[in-house]
Amino acid sequence: MTAAYVPLAVSPIPTGRFRGYIEHARYDELDLSVIGSTPQVIQRTDSLIARSNEEYLLASIPTQGTARLHQDGRVADVSPGGIGFYDSTRPYHWDAYQDFEQVVVQVPLSRLQERYGLDSKEIPTATIFSPDTAPGIVAQFFRGVAALQRTDPTGAAILAEPGMDLMAAAVTAAAGRMPRDQSADALNRQRVLAFMRSHCADPDLGVDRIAEGCSMSRRTLYRVFGEFEGGPGTVLRRMRIERACDLLRNAPQLPLSAVAKAAGFLTERSFYRSFRLEMGTTPGSFRAMA
Repeated sequence: MTAAYVPLAVSPIPTGRFRGYIEHARYDELDLSVIGSTPQVIQRTDSLIARSNEEYLLASIPTQGTARLHQDGRVADVSPGGIGFYDSTRPYHWDAYQDFEQVVVQVPLSRLQERYGLDSKEIPTATIFSPDTAPGIVAQFFRGVAALQRTDPTGAAILAEPGMDLMAAAVTAAAGRMPRDQSADALNRQRVLAFMRSHCADPDLGVDRIAEGCSMSRRTLYRVFGEFEGGPGTVLRRMRIERACDLLRNAPQLPLSAVAKAAGFLTERSFYRSFRLEMGTTPGSFRAMA
């Protein structure tokens, strides 16, 4: 754990045989890891801080269990669905009294200061932000990168490219400020993608509904999707095809007409046409291969 993060004192809580794991990857200046274990206590003390060279801001995005984070006189119960920040320049400790897994995002404080003008003292440590906040939307993004990291490291590296901008946007929003420039665009993009993913099964969802749901103009929406070939319509179609593929794999008894409807397509014909365009085969052939 010290090699993956910063010098730490780790004490397993005796409840039986200890088990723990770390899956770690670095994307430019951002480190992303998945860490899980049976119950343990983790401490970052003044003497351990004195042994460190680089200092970091870390974000905890739990995926299993609940743990308690202590820093700066605050205590946060961290559980799946939330995100919390902590700062390696000041003492902190974790109490995990049950099996616990989290995604941890770690960025150098010096880069946040130089590139984004963020002062670590502004950041509310040991404070939990829910999924419907700006930090919570960014947490969904990093959970996705961590999941992809296990099956497609190359794809995860591509997906992680805006990671620093998104982390800066999450921290800026947590500090009560408005993200700026590329951080604001990156945050808006994730906010729109999260909205689209939640509503893609609605066949009436279109550009106007997306813009309205995200409280932005059509012009802003198209600017947010400037780097995506085909714009928001193409992204929405791909989300619906992804949903259809999951149904074809996991619900073999479901008629193709029902798959089309559940994935958000108005007609079975438009479903077939879109599926062939994206996947290069028919839904029936895909299901047979799956």
